[in-house]
Amino acid sequence: MAPVKDEIVLESDVTRSNTITPTLPEMIPLGEYLFLRISQANPKLKSIFGIPGDFNLTLLDCLYSELIASKDIKFVGICNELNAAYTADGYSRIMQALTVLVTTFGVGELSAINGVAGSFSEYSPILHLVGTTSMKQRGNASEGIYSDRIENHHHLVQSKNPLEHPNHDIYKQMSAPVSVIQESLDDNTCENLNKIDKVLITVIKESRPGYLFIPCDVPDIMVPTQRLYGTPLKLFDEITPKSREILDEIVGNILNKLYNSSTPSIFGDCLVSRFGLESEFNELIEKLPQNLVKLFSSNLGRYINEDLPNYIGLYFAGGSSNKVVKEEFENHTDCLINFGFFNSETTTGGYQWNISNIKDYIEIHPDYVKINNKVTMLKDMSSGSRKFTMRDLLIEMKNQLDISKFVNIHRDNIKDKKFYPTIHCTNEEALDHIPQTRLIDHLNENLQYNDILVMDTMSFSFALPDIKFPAGLKLVTQNFYGSIGYALPSSFGVTMAVNDLGWYDRRIILVEGDGAAQMTVQELSGYVRHSKYIKNFPKIFLINNDGYTIERMINGPTKSYNDICSNWDWANILKVFGDPYGKYHKSYKISNLSEFNHFFKKGADYGSRFDNSKLEFFELIMGKFDAPPVFKELFVHK
Repeated sequence: MAPVKDEIVLESDVTRSNTITPTLPEMIPLGEYLFLRISQANPKLKSIFGIPGDFNLTLLDCLYSELIASKDIKFVGICNELNAAYTADGYSRIMQALTVLVTTFGVGELSAINGVAGSFSEYSPILHLVGTTSMKQRGNASEGIYSDRIENHHHLVQSKNPLEHPNHDIYKQMSAPVSVIQESLDDNTCENLNKIDKVLITVIKESRPGYLFIPCDVPDIMVPTQRLYGTPLKLFDEITPKSREILDEIVGNILNKLYNSSTPSIFGDCLVSRFGLESEFNELIEKLPQNLVKLFSSNLGRYINEDLPNYIGLYFAGGSSNKVVKEEFENHTDCLINFGFFNSETTTGGYQWNISNIKDYIEIHPDYVKINNKVTMLKDMSSGSRKFTMRDLLIEMKNQLDISKFVNIHRDNIKDKKFYPTIHCTNEEALDHIPQTRLIDHLNENLQYNDILVMDTMSFSFALPDIKFPAGLKLVTQNFYGSIGYALPSSFGVTMAVNDLGWYDRRIILVEGDGAAQMTVQELSGYVRHSKYIKNFPKIFLINNDGYTIERMINGPTKSYNDICSNWDWANILKVFGDPYGKYHKSYKISNLSEFNHFFKKGADYGSRFDNSKLEFFELIMGKFDAPPVFKELFVHK
């Protein structure tokens, strides 16, 4: 049996902590201790995102100590808290590990909560540190109602009763539904250290946000450092003998159905990648007989190597581009294993999934396994403990897989059944705009191995089923929660992560809509403000189609509520945001199909003309009522 691990693989905490032992004094401020513990939880982390405010300044001061500086951890200031939450999410998607967001009490944490809710919905492990009113200020409330000394602190909403003390915990109640854990620190040293570990472990195991509320007079409290090198974070749970029996029974049941299937299929959904399990998943599928087992991916789970001979395509239920995929998935599959199931209409094409002809359907989620109609809970929903993890299941399936047991090993299910993207856009040079299909073609022609593609929620996001991904391409999008404007600051987080990891040869490509960009556009200034940390800049394709096209196509095509201010000077916007002489960026406005084809023509100059040393901003003028074929098929007829 393989060693048991949890969902997030991290560098050994014991090794990491031993390296810092000789330089640690016996006592350090709690704020410094917290950041050192965070560094142990994610040794790759080099950037912490946030906004300063009255109640988190003492905590932020700890980031500038010599001890924390020695870990190369830096504070990266963001334009506003919502953008900071989006940025932390993008950083986390690339790190596939814990990321930190710092805001202040009330106004800061509430501005960030929409972004945190998105991270909760889309499974990103964000630790939200909130600086709050001091213990002394909070203590005044104990004097009760009608006391002579009512103190209404700024950032804290007053009680409805003017003679009653305000509730200092009112905002915590708002964060509870969009986080997996919330803890408040105080002056109890032992409990504080326990709470820190509990929050870090829970955020990592659940791959979802958690909160630490830190009164502003707590970070300077001196705490012992012994725990940093004497008590490693317990990120890997042991499986009990009873749970091992359950694991072996489930693995055996799944494999037997796979062995006896005539037309087995594997479907890779997005929670495999959100829990950092792509390697384990791909190790399993690469052991399967490629002539027999068909591979499919979801709209949000594009991590399978699409060059594999048995990869059929993206199953999205709707869309004219995937009729072959649809037929093979729905009508020529008798056993389907869905790994990392994510229940969402954005994954299933508006719940148009059809598995009625599939004899054996197996659904694997981090919290449960469903085999046909039998559900086995892996997670105790009250305690949070798991019998075993999705990683354990993948590893055991790989280890126990016996190719000789496949009954139909010589059957060929794959020949001539692979989806290949077609060219959508003809070269009609007279068009006065750029069709979205031309950008689809461009991406199919030019996406490269190991690219990172960031895409906002917009009409073009429905082009994903028509785009073939090269091996190693990483998709960052928020198509389920769908808060428009997410992708622009998220791409800044992606950029910081790529540079912190030293991935200077990986291209970062953002596709953004004009309506979404107007929500969060000020974060473009981050590339200038923090340019000293950036060697690898992104390429940004801004679709300028005069408003909320995705909403126009659904309802109200000519209604004013779908309009935006359409005459922004996008090509010069980075000059306004701090780079007037183009030291860090190049901008281009491309107005029609002829210009697009000429600008991106293939030739000797293509590779040398575009590089990652500067941010490249391409404003693309597109049709106001134009959308990808899949979007039109799903929505326009309605």
